[in-house]
Amino acid sequence: MAKNKSRDLASDIIDAVREGTKKWTRTVKAEERSPASRAYRAQRMTRERGVQFKEAAAEIMEEAYLKASGNGQLPANARQIMYAARRHIQQRTGKQLEPNYFTQTLLPDYVNENDVDWDVVYDARGHFGEPHGGNSFGIGTLDVRNYLAGFNDPSFIDAGFSQGKVETKGPSGSFGAVLFIEKEGFDPILKAAQIANKYDVAIMSTKGMSVTAARELVDQMCHDHDVPLLLLHDFDKAGFSIAGTLQRDTRRYEFQNSIEVIDLGLSLADVEAMGLESEYQHHPKGRRDVLEENLRTNGASEEEIAFMFRDFGTLKSTRRVELNAMTSPQFVAFIERKLKENGVTKIVPEQELLAEIYTGMERGRRLEEAAEDLEKIDMEDFEPPKD
Repeated sequence: MAKNKSRDLASDIIDAVREGTKKWTRTVKAEERSPASRAYRAQRMTRERGVQFKEAAAEIMEEAYLKASGNGQLPANARQIMYAARRHIQQRTGKQLEPNYFTQTLLPDYVNENDVDWDVVYDARGHFGEPHGGNSFGIGTLDVRNYLAGFNDPSFIDAGFSQGKVETKGPSGSFGAVLFIEKEGFDPILKAAQIANKYDVAIMSTKGMSVTAARELVDQMCHDHDVPLLLLHDFDKAGFSIAGTLQRDTRRYEFQNSIEVIDLGLSLADVEAMGLESEYQHHPKGRRDVLEENLRTNGASEEEIAFMFRDFGTLKSTRRVELNAMTSPQFVAFIERKLKENGVTKIVPEQELLAEIYTGMERGRRLEEAAEDLEKIDMEDFEPPKD
């Protein structure tokens, strides 16, 4: 009997040791895979307050910008500044610096709080395209800056030995509205349905939250040319946030002008009218009051908020409906109905310009005929010089 008790006691001790060291074993293995996590553990276990990211960034930010920009002679990409500052920040804090945290938080906050006049540019994270095969570019700082600087009225490029063409850049004579879609995967559907050409709308899309370059573009263009901005987004917290940042001031961007913004949806009414399927989006650490207030700030109605949070108490999840829940025919019909409801129609140029283009196109047609006649010239009796 004593022998069995001894065996049970030994097993209990072994089990207790294994259970007690389980977390430590996982920690050691994690540090073997990622040595940087060792410094993070040491930082967490010390009682002394270490240097924070913001403090370390402030120490090096100006030096990093000057290094990246060639002492201010050229624009500097936000990630270039991050690379110039990263080593100092990581050494001072003893922690890994996430690139997005630097480019989207530390750098913009430093620029705003210190009111520095730096030429910082960001990579394109979206796309803008004019109708009728016009200008198309990625929505980055320099791309937007160059596009805004080159606006002109429609002009006719006269024919040479090929047909003449109309050249446009900007809204004038080209498009009367900008359709913003929060994601980029719908381009093939929009092109197949000829939405841009049928309704003379420019189509703009971004990957997730709109970048400051996108806001700068619509801020200036929509105001100067009296062009409405039409928003198309998912029916969820992120969708309302994306719509909100394109029509109100934020920490990252303050609008200089008042522009007309029309929210096309998705709304709860759209979801119910089309019978679209909802899904759950989990918020494990989200506070309901904070999430609800964010939705109100970005334009969601109380009825829409109630729909999203119906099961939040038990599941810690909100209900959401994506644009992708529509079939392609539904999506096209939805857009066309919304454009018509909001009075989006074709752009008709002035009569003088139409007459000029008509005459120029006829001249091009006659030149093409003349060129075809020249190709028929008989060269059989012609011989090149023997030398």
